[in-house]
Amino acid sequence: MTNPDQKQLLDVLEKHQQHQQKLDRVFKIVIPIVSFLLCVICANMNWQSTLGTFIMLWIAFYAVGIKRLNVWLWAFIIVLYCLVDIYFSYGTISSKALGRQMGTMLTFVIIFGFGRPYIDRWLLK
Repeated sequence: MTNPDQKQLLDVLEKHQQHQQKLDRVFKIVIPIVSFLLCVICANMNWQSTLGTFIMLWIAFYAVGIKRLNVWLWAFIIVLYCLVDIYFSYGTISSKALGRQMGTMLTFVIIFGFGRPYIDRWLLK
């Protein structure tokens, strides 16, 4: 048997979970679209880089936006990916490509990762 305070708390927690599930559904639609748009902007000038950047962004956005994994771990993974991608695309590490690709990818992954709790709170109000 639960007292009224416990029931109220359980109702609030259930409502919070429902809001998070709605937001997860929205993110599952938004993430591939944003990933595609960003990969067209920041990928190097070959199809392998475009495809790899799209897949990397999609996985990173899903990990930090929906699964809420560690943002800094994914930032490190993106740095490694960008270094490898730029090296294979240009044969050397180009600072222009590095700034364009890594800067854009890191910025948006960090925004998704740190922005998710704020969006949760915003939707609860």
